[in-house]
Amino acid sequence: MPNFSYRAYDRAGSQVAGTINAAGVKEAVQELKNTGLYPTSVNESGAKGSAAKGRVKADVLAAFTRQLATLLASGTSLTEALSVLSENAGNPRLSSIVLSLKESIAGGSSFAKALEAHGNVFTPMYRGLVVAAEASGSLESVLPRLADYLEKRAKISSEVRAALTYPALMTFVGVSVLGFLFVFVIPRITRIFEETGAALPFITVVLLWTADLIGGYWHAAIALFGGLGWLAWRKAGTPKGIRLIDNLLLKLPWFGPIVMSFYVASFSRTLGSLLKGGVQFLKALEITAEAVGNNNFREMIGAAVKDCTGGSALSASLKASGLLPPVVVHMIGVGERSGSLDEMLLKTAEAYDAEFENGVKKSLTLLEPVLILVMGVVVGFIVLAMLLPIFELNQVIR
Repeated sequence: MPNFSYRAYDRAGSQVAGTINAAGVKEAVQELKNTGLYPTSVNESGAKGSAAKGRVKADVLAAFTRQLATLLASGTSLTEALSVLSENAGNPRLSSIVLSLKESIAGGSSFAKALEAHGNVFTPMYRGLVVAAEASGSLESVLPRLADYLEKRAKISSEVRAALTYPALMTFVGVSVLGFLFVFVIPRITRIFEETGAALPFITVVLLWTADLIGGYWHAAIALFGGLGWLAWRKAGTPKGIRLIDNLLLKLPWFGPIVMSFYVASFSRTLGSLLKGGVQFLKALEITAEAVGNNNFREMIGAAVKDCTGGSALSASLKASGLLPPVVVHMIGVGERSGSLDEMLLKTAEAYDAEFENGVKKSLTLLEPVLILVMGVVVGFIVLAMLLPIFELNQVIR
């Protein structure tokens, strides 16, 4: 349903503002009247809504959460803190969202309820922690832990993107140079060899055949690979495609263990943070299943919810799935028996975060020389294929 911003008077004659979800303007007005408010204006959130669409970067959201926690700890009220942050957000999209949150809370909504209107920015985990924090009155102490979680995720994402930049640039430049050689340079040299009528070495014949193929059909090749890429992208968004990709990522040689360590860290940190923030155990598992981002883990956690509802231990259910490494299951079992499951999960997350970062660094360290080696082999092949017939021609002339 669309989101409407409103201004109204309550029974005491005080002016209030906020947002409401309704099927239309009339329905919104009627719902406001049913709650004892007398609206003066009800408008669909157009400019604000469009500005608030999309995603806010994790580091920006982490900074907002940290600043909000600091203001609340200093004794500032929630609405006043949001008002200050909306003016100093530095991000138009986030500023619009924070202003909408302030209006909703000023209209009588809870913070967690206001966050639901922006589910594309505030994840189920974020909202779940806020619900538990508001219920226990510990919002100012939970928000710093939530900011730590967001900062950690943003740091990992930033490091991976930065590490991939150089290999991606090398690959792009290498492919562009080779494409230029095969399409424009090699065909011109080919004419020289054809004019001599001499027998060419096999390696040169292979190169010229490849150049003719690329030069004559590169338009079709681009269309073919573009079509295959578009088809793969469409299939990847289907449930069957998602399942296939999730299975493949975990089973890839070399990269599979790295991906596994990422998801183990994500699972452990999310569940541990939720439990540390006071979220009820089964609810924390359900939120973790939504946030973990891998179909295999989602199914494992869904089965754990059913098993734990029936009285089984979490470690026993996770062990039966066979997905998690045995050491992780053991640590979770230790946490359950000692009553410190949240702390044990967070320690596990730290260990697997470090394992993931080390795995990525090692992989990228190896990737760079491999790319250089491949480029060297290809360029060496081209140079050798071009020079061999020239040397033979020189011998014939002599």
